[in-house]
Amino acid sequence: MKVYKRTKRKNGVVDMISNLPDHILQLILSGLPTFEEAVRTSVLSTRWRYMWTSLPSLDLDCTRRLTNFKKNEFKEFVYWVLVNKTLDLDSFRLCCGSYYNMSTVGRWIHAAVMRKVKLLDLSFSPRVEDDEVIKLPHSLVTCDTLEVLRLYLYSCPLRLPAVTGFPALRVLELNSVELLNGDSVQQFLKNCPLLEDLSLVDCSLPSIDDLCISCLNLKTLKIDNRKMLDESYDGRYVCFYTYDRLQISCPKLVFLEYAGHPAYELSFEHLDSLKKAVIYPDATAHQELSFQSFGGTMCRLFEGVSHVESLSLNLYFIKVDIHMQYVRNNPLMWRYGLFCNITNMT
Repeated sequence: MKVYKRTKRKNGVVDMISNLPDHILQLILSGLPTFEEAVRTSVLSTRWRYMWTSLPSLDLDCTRRLTNFKKNEFKEFVYWVLVNKTLDLDSFRLCCGSYYNMSTVGRWIHAAVMRKVKLLDLSFSPRVEDDEVIKLPHSLVTCDTLEVLRLYLYSCPLRLPAVTGFPALRVLELNSVELLNGDSVQQFLKNCPLLEDLSLVDCSLPSIDDLCISCLNLKTLKIDNRKMLDESYDGRYVCFYTYDRLQISCPKLVFLEYAGHPAYELSFEHLDSLKKAVIYPDATAHQELSFQSFGGTMCRLFEGVSHVESLSLNLYFIKVDIHMQYVRNNPLMWRYGLFCNITNMT
């Protein structure tokens, strides 16, 4: 075991903590409530100055004012933190807004991949030309250690890779991402062999399009577009990104959450394993449609999940089905009436 010389503070008191081995100090830093507090320990002594960079989980955010970094300084600081150590990374979170281009962000991603990162959480909006889309670095696509990928892109367009990749990816969350088309999503999901958890939060297509989610090993699926509503000049809410058709075909799916404005046409296939469903349609998204025209979609949606053990609905869903007299004609609704969790009652 490496032995460190005892250091003294100015008042003559021996600093026993700084004499502890690195792995003990890392455990102490890992136990702090926030990553910022771990960084602040760098002022304690020369021994602590760079100790936080050896943590297996890094969280860097340019919006935090830990130091008075200028733009270029933060750019080099992030890269230095990533290449300063050779230890494997359990997780790396980076939030840099629209301050940097994709070349810089790609450089950071590559450095994290070289450290065999397992969880990557990126929030950025790179400066791109009007006709340019974001492409994921090849090193990320082929990374054999990455298990969790979260992307928040501030509605920037993303080109999903068409080649087989992400050999270890189990969890994928796309938040505020513009997907180029439904076909690219379908092909991408087929190329992720181990994907089990997929979240599409406020993800849009550039035009009304079909979206097919077909994934052999997927167990959890969340589609939530509740925030994607624009208020027109007369105060009415209009949805510009409703999928024309949505098809879900996942034979191992256990949990489904579908919230926001549903597609006009729904198709569920091979959902026999589904155990729990959460369905929260948004009334404001379809206020221009009558209950009659929208009720058929709700009926098909209920038929697709009516065999589950746990079903959570909101009040709008119930109103549509009652208006369509679906409750009277289908005893399944009565069967699940005692077990449904009705939300948003106000």
